Amino acid sequence: MAQIFRKTVLGVALLLSCVACTSGGGDGKTHESSVDQFPRLNQLKSVDASEAQNIAADEFPSDPHVPKVIGEVRKGPYRLIAYIQGDSCGLRVTDASDPKRALLHVTSAWPANDSDGSAKYPAGPYSFASAGGASGSDTWASLGCGKSAMVIGYSSRTYGPVSDQRGDVSVKKNSEDPVALMVVIGPRGVREKILPRL
Repeated sequence: MAQIFRKTVLGVALLLSCVACTSGGGDGKTHESSVDQFPRLNQLKSVDASEAQNIAADEFPSDPHVPKVIGEVRKGPYRLIAYIQGDSCGLRVTDASDPKRALLHVTSAWPANDSDGSAKYPAGPYSFASAGGASGSDTWASLGCGKSAMVIGYSSRTYGPVSDQRGDVSVKKNSEDPVALMVVIGPRGVREKILPRL
């Protein structure tokens, strides 16, 4: 009987030590979240420094951080300009013939921490915002803003193909809506994870 009791105690002790080893043993360290394994948007190269002046002119009140344009897509007569500014993402849609006038401008701040925002796409979390264009433009956009990627949904009744892309950008047409377009901005590895989810 004593031998069975000793084997049971030894088995329980072994089990508890294995659980402590696999759970981190309460080392008190904060483990990195999934977003920390991807490069950040602010590490991407700027694609159009001259556009930053037009973005800053749209703002009220003004932001002390200088906007950094990290991606651009041209669809028909419109330019979709994606930028970051401080801890925010932004999308500015302009007519290619008049870049100073914004047809649509939407911004969203990065989620403050991993428990804020939505985990709708990989490399999140994301905060979301959307906006409609000026009256009569039939333009609409949504913006998902994360620290490692931007996910943009764009729709315009003005027909035109995607003719130009600049920066770390991937484009995917919406199979359900022929005038809609999905745009992902971020490092290549992040875009490759997000695109199949669109």
